[in-house]
Order: sequence, then structure tokens, then C-alpha cells
Amino acid sequence: MWSKIARYLPEFESAVLSALDAGGRPFSLRCRPQPDREAAVLRLDLPDYARLPPGPASLLCHRHDERLWNLKSFVLRGELEQGDGGWVFRPLEFIPGVAIGGLWSYVRFLRDGRRTTRRYLETRGLARPQIPWDDWLDVLSEAGPAGPTPS
Repeated sequence: MWSKIARYLPEFESAVLSALDAGGRPFSLRCRPQPDREAAVLRLDLPDYARLPPGPASLLCHRHDERLWNLKSFVLRGELEQGDGGWVFRPLEFIPGVAIGGLWSYVRFLRDGRRTTRRYLETRGLARPQIPWDDWLDVLSEAGPAGPTPS
């Protein structure tokens, strides 16, 4: 796993740490993990307002261009711990995302995204939302080939 972390982490300026706060509510914030391979952790410099207890957490590394294309991502699942000198994240699982893992990563992204969406809607008893495609097409035609113009 550390070979994958060492290979891909430098490609990202930051990551999104997600964990449960002291009240058990989901909490996410952007941070810059620093690998400490010898200790098998990523060191995190978290702000004081992040009152997170030790426990399960994840780090999402992702990037894309200004039009949300050229997506590249991976997730680390692990444990958030209070270490000597600050917070550390102990990765336990590397989950490749889009553009990491070759063509299969795109197939997995589409397949899993649809499956996850279906389960989300079913669990909550919700119907799949209807998208007003005609409205979208009107906006695109008004925007022209260069995109929307400021009014």
C-alpha cells in the first residue's frame, strides 16, 4: 500500500479528511498529509477548531480541471490518532478512484456510482429525480460553443 501512497500522493496539493466529530456528526476538512513511511502514518496539521476524537477516518485525494474533467482520485481508509506532536492518519486501505488503475477504474467508477445511487434512493424511499433536459439544452444553446457569457 505504501508504494501506491508514495506514487500518487505527491500528485495532489491537498486531501479531504472525513471523520466523526466529538458529537458523532460527520466532519470534513481539507488538509495536507505528510507521509512518514517509517512510522507508517500520514502526519496531519489540523486546525484547533477540528475537535475530532481518534477513530475511523478517510482521506480523499482528488483533482480535476475547471470544467470538472480530467478527474483523478483515490481514497485512503484508516484510523485518525493523536500522536506525539500532533495528529496522524494510519492508512489501512488504498482505494483507487478514477484514472488510477487504468481503464478498469473508469468502468468501476460508472458501475459503482450507479449502484451506490440506486441503494441511496431505495434506502430513503425516494424516486430517481427527473432531469429537465430541455431546460439544460436551452441554456447550452444560449451559451454557444465558448460557454456562458457573463450578463
